[in-house]
Amino acid sequence: MRDEVLVALRTPILFVQGSRDSLCPLDKLAAVRARMTAPSTLLVVEGGDHSLAVSAAQRKASGTTQADADTRVLDAIKTFVEGIR
Repeated sequence: MRDEVLVALRTPILFVQGSRDSLCPLDKLAAVRARMTAPSTLLVVEGGDHSLAVSAAQRKASGTTQADADTRVLDAIKTFVEGIR
């Protein structure tokens, strides 16, 4: 795992992570976040992969679209950036 850069951070960071991201499973990210001293926020895109593309099954189950998930991500980024000004 290449987590040294994250552990060394001193500025706030927002993680936007798909729940199906095989490159960085949520449990491994949680372990890294526990070792970080910088404040971090996590937004999980349910059903999202590494590219935050939500599976068709998840979209159907939740009654949402990819555009809905994308809007949620953009709103979270906006809120995060506004909070660190």
